[in-house]
Amino acid sequence: MSDGIPFAGEPADSHEAIMRATFRALREYGYAGLSIQRIADEADLSKSTFYHHFDGKEDLLLSFQEFILTEFNRIFQIESTGDPEQDIKTFVSLILDDFPDCVETPTKNAVLGSYVEMRAQAVQNPDFREKFTETDELFARQLVQIIEDGIEQGVFADVDPDTVSRFMITILDGVILQSATRNDNPVAEVRDTIDEYIEETLILNT
Repeated sequence: MSDGIPFAGEPADSHEAIMRATFRALREYGYAGLSIQRIADEADLSKSTFYHHFDGKEDLLLSFQEFILTEFNRIFQIESTGDPEQDIKTFVSLILDDFPDCVETPTKNAVLGSYVEMRAQAVQNPDFREKFTETDELFARQLVQIIEDGIEQGVFADVDPDTVSRFMITILDGVILQSATRNDNPVAEVRDTIDEYIEETLILNT
């Protein structure tokens, strides 16, 4: 747990090193304090190397969003068991920053805080709005697939996967926002409620 970064192993190349450095810089300085120089310093790379990969800060952060999504999918695939009941709970845990032992754990709320700061840019920036719309759709489709698998296997009730997915994603987004912007942490309480919803609405009691 040396670096406090939710990524496994060493970066594969300078692009990935910059992505990880962006995470560290966001965690330490926030979006407003983020700069190319600080990211380059965190990555121990020159600014010329940075500009070899990216046109500027906005281009970097849009790429960073893709990187985080890829990392989420990588970790989920590692943790996925093929059991829809377990997989939907794993999906919720990863969204709420409850990382498994296979990755290094960040400081409390670091990932959620960075996510909220990034998402706030979508209010005024259409490129960020498009990227987060795309991200939400990808998460929703992934959740739909888990629910459809559960219905097909006879584990879940015959619900509308799209409706349940949209509902759960909306709840999770709300929890992320509150967790990152409040002094107390509502995750544990809301997580219990989400688990109850899964048990009472989705899982077939035989």
